[in-house]
Amino acid sequence: MKKIIPIIILAVLLVAFKDQELKGYITLFEDGSSAKYYKYGDSHYFESFANNKETIGDKEYYVRYRKYGWGTVDTTYYRKGSENYYHINKKTLEESIILPVNPKVGDQWLEHDNSWSYEVIADQQKFKTPANKYKNCIKVRCKQLTNKDKRKNKEYLLYYSPEFGFVGNVDSKGKILSYLSDVKLNAKEGEVIGDFK
Repeated sequence: MKKIIPIIILAVLLVAFKDQELKGYITLFEDGSSAKYYKYGDSHYFESFANNKETIGDKEYYVRYRKYGWGTVDTTYYRKGSENYYHINKKTLEESIILPVNPKVGDQWLEHDNSWSYEVIADQQKFKTPANKYKNCIKVRCKQLTNKDKRKNKEYLLYYSPEFGFVGNVDSKGKILSYLSDVKLNAKEGEVIGDFK
């Protein structure tokens, strides 16, 4: 019995202080100690999560911050359901599917306001960026249906890795528009990610 108690205590501590890891087609970090850095044209953006989830309606959402190189910060609210990942518009309380939890070729969905359509068009894809090569990606075609976002392209191809989540996107001609450049898990104060300042 004396030997079992230390083993149980160690097991509890390991679970309580488990490092964050990357897994899933959508990355949802449990706190602000981990982040992703993306190159975005001639600039960049940095994604991190709040330390606590936020309750909206009757559901809990992860709070993701995206800070662009020019200073703008976007906040998005995500949750993982049993079949899909969702984000919610906090003003209208309308949810949209981001991606199925287990995506397969042929899966299709629309943005809640029918402004964009999405379809998983390929799996087992490779996506090569200046920073890395990703295997076993799914490719999602994203089409603008209503011209709601006039400054955006009519079509994008999005790549998701089962390990790293969203790894980048290209335009309809295959030109890389953004890509995952660096990931920092369980960062300590003062650590730097990418060339983010």
